[in-house]
Amino acid sequence: MPSLKEIRTRIASVKSTKQITSAMKMVAASRLRKVQNSIVYLREYADTLKYVLSDVMLRLPPSYQNVFLKQRSNNHVLLVAIGSDKGLCGTYNSLLIKRTLQELYSLQDEGSQVTLLVFGKKPASFFSKRGFQMITDVDTHFDKVSYEYAVQFTDLIAETYLKGNYERIMIVYNRFRNAVVHELTTEQLLPVSEDDLMSAANDEERMDDPVILEPEPEEVIDHMTRQYLNYNVYRILLDASASEHGSRMTAMHKATDNADDMLKTLTLSYNKARQASVTRELMDIVGGAEQH
Repeated sequence: MPSLKEIRTRIASVKSTKQITSAMKMVAASRLRKVQNSIVYLREYADTLKYVLSDVMLRLPPSYQNVFLKQRSNNHVLLVAIGSDKGLCGTYNSLLIKRTLQELYSLQDEGSQVTLLVFGKKPASFFSKRGFQMITDVDTHFDKVSYEYAVQFTDLIAETYLKGNYERIMIVYNRFRNAVVHELTTEQLLPVSEDDLMSAANDEERMDDPVILEPEPEEVIDHMTRQYLNYNVYRILLDASASEHGSRMTAMHKATDNADDMLKTLTLSYNKARQASVTRELMDIVGGAEQH
């Protein structure tokens, strides 16, 4: 049985750990609330923007080709994975890595050459150590999600795509549902799926009134497509960030509960050890008195 001093040391250590996990839980919950509020409004805006973009596309001549809508075929795919820089967030990164591997092997089985672009130190470290083909000459660190960062992210992706090296750009991320539930999702970021846009158009009642587009329909659609990409990426980053905070909050909540259970067990062990120590001392006193 451990000594009283050893048990006291473990109790102090667990109490210290509990304070840390409890504080991290509160910080994650605070950040989650801020991001969660942004997601609700942004999803509505992104859906409306998708609907308007699809409506405008129907008014364009058939010969029009937008560079972000045009399909390519060179069997070279860029697979983007959105993870986290920090740990202590449960299975957030491990499940993301598993899903990314599944998508990568599936694309390779289809005959595609796959290049990875991984955001987040944890998953990036995993893939770089295993020799996967990766883009490593860009800054893949982000701490706080903002629209300005989303625009920079989109510019990076668009520039890579416009070089003509990739047929498709796919993105793997966690779509936020609530603090406990977030589902791994794979989306095609580029080229923008016309079928996806048209499905959004069919979900709404379309107005047949004449629409005036200025300066020119082509210029309007070019601008709106870029805006759609910016806000779609912003939505994805917010989803990933909220999922990370939710995972961390849940993990720290469980860790705090486990610390409470350990404290109860250790306190019980301490009381038993102390009682045994007192009993031995009393027996020594009684035994000494009997000898005299």
